[in-house]
Amino acid sequence: MGGRLRRDLFRMVVSDLVGNHPNLHPERLDHYAGLVRRSTVEDPGWTAALLRWTRHGAGLAYTAHAGAAEFLAARLAAGLHGMSRQVVDSVLAEPNDPTWLLNYWSYKHGRALPKPLKRGIGDAVRRLYTEESVREHDHTFISLRFGDVLNRVHPKPVDERQSALFRSIVDRRYDRNAEECRPPPPPPPPRLPRVPGRTLLLADLTAVERYGFEDTAETVLTRCERADVVRFRRHGLPTDRERALLKVVRRSFRRHDRVVVITESQQLDRSLSRSVRRNVPLHVWDLNERDAEWATVSRHRYRHHATGAGALRALVLFEAGEQGLWPW
Repeated sequence: MGGRLRRDLFRMVVSDLVGNHPNLHPERLDHYAGLVRRSTVEDPGWTAALLRWTRHGAGLAYTAHAGAAEFLAARLAAGLHGMSRQVVDSVLAEPNDPTWLLNYWSYKHGRALPKPLKRGIGDAVRRLYTEESVREHDHTFISLRFGDVLNRVHPKPVDERQSALFRSIVDRRYDRNAEECRPPPPPPPPRLPRVPGRTLLLADLTAVERYGFEDTAETVLTRCERADVVRFRRHGLPTDRERALLKVVRRSFRRHDRVVVITESQQLDRSLSRSVRRNVPLHVWDLNERDAEWATVSRHRYRHHATGAGALRALVLFEAGEQGLWPW
């Protein structure tokens, strides 16, 4: 498979670590689905590994579910057999995942369920549906209850105890007492990666103070192997603020491995991009969430909403992807 297709698809997945629910935008979702389908036909092994990592390594449930569904659809359209069942199973990590995958499939491809989809979900259900997970996750307000999933995919229980559990799950749909479910515990915070090499961090104090980003900026510094920090303020008209930023970048850059700009309402335009050598990664972390619903990404150039842990993870992954160093 071409390196460009791999990079484009990987960038799109990583960009979902930042931004404001990017995959809820239909045009972007269609573009992602198209990349997955092309990648599935050209290199199914690499694509399968990417989708598994997307769910388990990146923790991006919706992105992984959509990708697995499109992987299956592409294999069916091309008349290819095998792999789809395993890929579907690999992206289902939480008890509610089968529900969300079925919802996506119905929305994009209709209610008819192909056998690899049924079997992959069935494999996952046997792992994920337990007495505890039913109590915590089988809420009455979700569109497909656990019992609905069982009725649609018809998994074969592993033993009589699981068979009895599955029967109780189906009956539970009509149990009024089932409405009181314990909320699941919050997930642990993601582990922050180390940022190798020498980083130039440019912090716009006006933006950092306005959005309360001081502590997060300091955390970023502690994760850098080596970092040079330049703090500055921008005032005046947009053109004045742009010139001030360019001046700081040009004055401060000294053979760094990357440049990170923390600011607000800053486009990654031609002038800013050219202020740093083309082969040096330039990251613009925009603290104004309204201006960055998802990452704007090109080769070695990245702009997105800075979410702290998500932005730092994305930084490391974006750069690794440019070198073909996949995280799985």
